[in-house]
Amino acid sequence: FAYLLPFTVVHAEIIIHGTRVIYPSNAREITLQVSNNGNKPALVQAWIDEGDAKSTPDQSQAPFMITPPISRVDGNKGQTLRISALPKSGGLSKTQETLYWLNILDIPENFLQLAIRSRIKFFYRPTEIKEDSSVASTKLEWSIQGTQLRVKNPTPFHITLTTVNQDNAGKRVDLISQGLMLKPFSEDSITLKSSNTSK
Repeated sequence: FAYLLPFTVVHAEIIIHGTRVIYPSNAREITLQVSNNGNKPALVQAWIDEGDAKSTPDQSQAPFMITPPISRVDGNKGQTLRISALPKSGGLSKTQETLYWLNILDIPENFLQLAIRSRIKFFYRPTEIKEDSSVASTKLEWSIQGTQLRVKNPTPFHITLTTVNQDNAGKRVDLISQGLMLKPFSEDSITLKSSNTSK
């Protein structure tokens, strides 16, 4: 089964049930549910890429297979996508997560309409990791070096920061309005506007 967050991402008429997918390394396969929220049939294409948002299904080298790769979803109906790891996934890290991206393309029947693609994070998580991912964010290490706020991720998980706020002249300012994702065992810096910082 898939570990999914309990809300949906909506693009056009196709709904993905989840905002990310986690694939445990010991799973034979996991499933992802998509639904057609419209009244007309929709053609859906699904694939996983390695991080290049411009890549096409035939260019992907990700060690996963989605069945069916293309499906017709009737109006107000759903479709279960089955995701399985290919043998070459055995070469992936056993000490930290590996990030891929899962793409769902809503292909319109009318050629005058634009095809709309949804893209969500797909994490391959080794079962050898014994740490608890739910507390990973509490282990972040913070320090200030001049005008830089340094943040270190000492965990084997990807951690996404949505906001880092600081008070600047009595006004709260978000320093990472676009968000920031820290890879496992990595660190990054955020430019401060002042030394008075709260996260």
